Amino acid sequence: MEEKELSCPFQKVFGPGMCEMHRRFHEMIAAPGQRMISVVRGAGVPVDIRDLEDEVAVVADLPGVGSGDVAVRLTGPMALRITVRKREEEREGYAVRERLSGEMTRVVNLPADVTEEGATATLRDGVLAVRLKKVPGQGVEIPVREE
Repeated sequence: MEEKELSCPFQKVFGPGMCEMHRRFHEMIAAPGQRMISVVRGAGVPVDIRDLEDEVAVVADLPGVGSGDVAVRLTGPMALRITVRKREEEREGYAVRERLSGEMTRVVNLPADVTEEGATATLRDGVLAVRLKKVPGQGVEIPVREE
């Protein structure tokens, strides 16, 4: 059975040379007899961001994490920081260890200015959902007059 070729996310932007480097990198980190390990983006905190009419919604998968182990902070009008503390499990006896533990932080760049007023963050079944209200009227227009 032929192994499916690893897709290259760099082909369109950087060309085939970068794809070859990407392929070789994955070959180097793959354990013998194991599938290639995907590169973990965002320090292990994958997110989806939705730009809705009057709010921004951020959803993050945090399996096995309780609400006391998550901190969500609006660090600016267009930046959200998610910090997760995952307890380290026993280190011995593992043949392969891919699940992350320790502290992970992800800074999310938001698509619009938001405010902390009315913001909510909920964790249900390992899924963090953050909803942030957009700042109304992105700025004030300054009239230009001719001199």
